Amino acid sequence: MMVILRAGALVVPAFALLAACSAMIGLHIGGSLEQPVARFGNDVAKPEKVCVDSLVVWEQLPDHMVPVWSIHTVGANCRKLDQVTYGQVPAGFAADVVAMPLRAGARYYVSASGQTGGPLTRVPWMGGGDYIFEGGAWRPAEWRWDRP
Repeated sequence: MMVILRAGALVVPAFALLAACSAMIGLHIGGSLEQPVARFGNDVAKPEKVCVDSLVVWEQLPDHMVPVWSIHTVGANCRKLDQVTYGQVPAGFAADVVAMPLRAGARYYVSASGQTGGPLTRVPWMGGGDYIFEGGAWRPAEWRWDRP
């Protein structure tokens, strides 16, 4: 009886430790101004399928940020995706904010989140970054304290 209690006492802290973990997954933006594409993974040339819960695009204004498109999964389960095209709601998702037109030269913050791992080792992940469309292409924009 004592051995079972001690083994159980180790399982709870192990799960608590796993629950406190999170992962970062790369998020890269490319494509046109009208329909940028968010690709997931650390190598932009090799997108990875990841389990996505939500994706939000924010326009950065001088004193605040405004969501210009937002989607989330319908139900409790994330959905495996390797990319998301702006304004196109993937199957199993719903739009919280309908896609608004994007502007060249404006700064946008794109964030996504979901789950990674197996059924017993689910770990939340997140990814995102600042982007700007200039010279006919999307590029990462350095984050600044004095955001434009």
